[in-house]
Amino acid sequence: MPNRTKYITADRVANFQMNGWIHNAAVRIVENKIDDTLPIDQLPSDAADNSEIIHLGDVSLIPGLVDAHCHMHCSATADAQALALAEKDDIQRLTMRAVSAMRKAVLAGTTTVRDIGSRNEVAFPIKQAIKDGAIPGPRLLVTGTPITITAGHCWFFGTQADTADEVAKAVRNQIRQGADAIKVMSTGGMFTPTANPRQPQYPAETLAVAVREAARSGITVAAHCLSADGVKNCVEANVHNLIHARWYSQDPSKGLEFDLDTAKRMADQGQWVDPTIGHGMLGEEATARGEAPPRSVHWSVASSDVDNEEHYETLNQMRDLGARFTNGLDMGMAHGTHDRSAANAWAAVELLGWDNWDALRMATIDTAEALGLDNQIGSITPGKTADLAAFNGNPAKNIRDMDRASTVIQNGNIIKLNNVALV
Repeated sequence: MPNRTKYITADRVANFQMNGWIHNAAVRIVENKIDDTLPIDQLPSDAADNSEIIHLGDVSLIPGLVDAHCHMHCSATADAQALALAEKDDIQRLTMRAVSAMRKAVLAGTTTVRDIGSRNEVAFPIKQAIKDGAIPGPRLLVTGTPITITAGHCWFFGTQADTADEVAKAVRNQIRQGADAIKVMSTGGMFTPTANPRQPQYPAETLAVAVREAARSGITVAAHCLSADGVKNCVEANVHNLIHARWYSQDPSKGLEFDLDTAKRMADQGQWVDPTIGHGMLGEEATARGEAPPRSVHWSVASSDVDNEEHYETLNQMRDLGARFTNGLDMGMAHGTHDRSAANAWAAVELLGWDNWDALRMATIDTAEALGLDNQIGSITPGKTADLAAFNGNPAKNIRDMDRASTVIQNGNIIKLNNVALV
């Protein structure tokens, strides 16, 4: 009976502020909504007769994870770059990979995903198939193809647009196809041999055109940016979500050029930062295990590569100034497999020095807010959709206890129970 009331009990249930546990509690789900959280010993006396009760025991029950940075058809293997170039026109192969990737994501406990860079011919049909119930997957928001310059970052699955008018037309085309957001490549990127991460691809004025055109339809813009000038352009254009937000100098002999005033303005404008350090951590750990390493250092930064600690320092400086962070693994990039969104929280704690609960909030309610979905998901709050994930152990003490969920509830339906997939 899919609409029957359910009680999900656990030793630890996250409170609705996502800053502490309610111990020995039950979450009541009515149809597909969270109705209440109550102590187990206060369950109605007739609950077993009129409801379904799932006892999970010694687990930590939190909202389903929310990931704002995915490439559903990229392989996440060490040769992800080579495959992306070789298979760019093989829509059948890319679609099959995306189907598998989205199932992995939701069964790992990532119940909402924003894909910000996949072929239109893949992204929109996959979103519809999940919505129709034809395939399992997370609540999926998509941009479709990212907008980039000719031969620019990710041109092999992007829309190439060089002028402000072409960018405006590209934005409108994505909106016409049903895009939930727009992705723009404001600088070159490490994934693309013909693009230079140190160089802006668009001036602030062109990025502002994309922001304006998206706003006409009530959607936001996320912009890939790796250089200091790219970040400045995104801040000037008031792009909603800065992806990576690195500060490489245009000068190939230099490292970073962090600008305090730009970072302060970013925070004051309420722009969100996607630090994308989790997949880098996964790549380094894979290499340490003897697996094939991620791609070599990009030619544009090879002569003066920057130590990771410098990037971590600038990220924390932005956060100290008030910038807020989203959870985004950059799924599909080398070693960033679609079932490891939780690695972002690990990286926030272990590399950036965050408190565990801060990392847990980033992975849930904060990213839901950034996506404009915090009134629907992101916390265990009455009235919100019942998207829940249970993890063995206690991630408030050991952040790596949050990895692949043992039980997943999506839209009120149990799709994985005690490590057994039901879809």
